[in-house]
Amino acid sequence: LERIQKKYPQKTYIYFSYLNNGSWVGLNEREGFTAASTIKVPVAMSLLKAVEDGKLKLSDSYSLEQLNMDAGFGELYKVGADKEFTVEDLLKIMLEQSDNTALNALVEVFRRIGIEDPLEGVYGSLGWEFTQVLPELGLAVDYSKINLKTLANLFMALYDVKYVNLENSQKILEYLTNTPFNDKITAGVPRGIKVAHKIGTATQDKTFSDCGIVYMPNRDYILCLGSNGGDEKVAAKFMAEISATVYKYVINN
Repeated sequence: LERIQKKYPQKTYIYFSYLNNGSWVGLNEREGFTAASTIKVPVAMSLLKAVEDGKLKLSDSYSLEQLNMDAGFGELYKVGADKEFTVEDLLKIMLEQSDNTALNALVEVFRRIGIEDPLEGVYGSLGWEFTQVLPELGLAVDYSKINLKTLANLFMALYDVKYVNLENSQKILEYLTNTPFNDKITAGVPRGIKVAHKIGTATQDKTFSDCGIVYMPNRDYILCLGSNGGDEKVAAKFMAEISATVYKYVINN
């Protein structure tokens, strides 16, 4: 892995965990980078926890409002402000399409049930020491950065059914399997191999990531990758190459 890492000029991050025996390898896995859309995974976990706690239902209906509209990622903003969606619709669109409008709408859903910070409970349960930004000045917690170890722990919590129940853990992973973003981790494994993963795209910061579970018969593993500096094409090439190398290692051991 280090040999591949040295081929690429940008800063890169690697974390691999073999779920069979718990062995792992990491390179820069605890260094922070821009979280971008990776936060949609803990938002989904928090949402389904609220459902389990009886605070809302997946069938609850919600009308998109202008304040939710975000053309940054996804197509949902095009439907118009008065269209109604269920909470489950929004969850599915947010995870499968990495849609920012769906994320904004769900943050508003949280506010309406009295949850101002949907990430605190999830990250707290993982023991992640997120940056506290001068709380004495009334500034909120800063979730703009994340690291690969934390991302891997989110997927581990879903795989091991540690935060939400089995049905809801599988629901999240199923949605994350049906994503169209196939140029990074998924590009390194043969067709037909199931990958439940979440990408993060922060083009302005030149930061790109992909993290998830690769499902193989008796050999499931978590692979999380990141790249900072350079464009997305180079980042994707790096991630696909690492993914292919890890797959070959797992299949032969």
